[in-house]
Amino acid sequence: MVFLSKSIIICFGVFLIYSGFLMFLNPEKARNIIGKAGSTFVINYGELVTRLVLGLSFVICAKINPYEQYFNIFGYFLIISAVILMLTPMKTHHKFSTKAAETLKPIYLRICAPFSIAFGLLILVAIMQ
Repeated sequence: MVFLSKSIIICFGVFLIYSGFLMFLNPEKARNIIGKAGSTFVINYGELVTRLVLGLSFVICAKINPYEQYFNIFGYFLIISAVILMLTPMKTHHKFSTKAAETLKPIYLRICAPFSIAFGLLILVAIMQ
């Protein structure tokens, strides 16, 4: 179970790095992806189940990681937010993501990109401990 959880966290770190480059190099595509959250049953619950599994992975790996407290906080945050969003009507979730995508100008995404890349790298370093 720990090996699977670590693998999921590694994939998440790589995803954050990829997302950072996407936000920097093609912010319009990133905005379109953000705007699709909650748009269909598969996208909505695919995102939320992924968030829940990722949160569980962080909690499972926390016990064997020197950054136990951070892994637990982040893991439980993901779990709780997934459950809350699962209880939120899909239309509300989609409306929020559409508004967020409209608000996020390309320059904002480019400014956030290095933070996504750095956080992805930090996760990869932390999970390898």
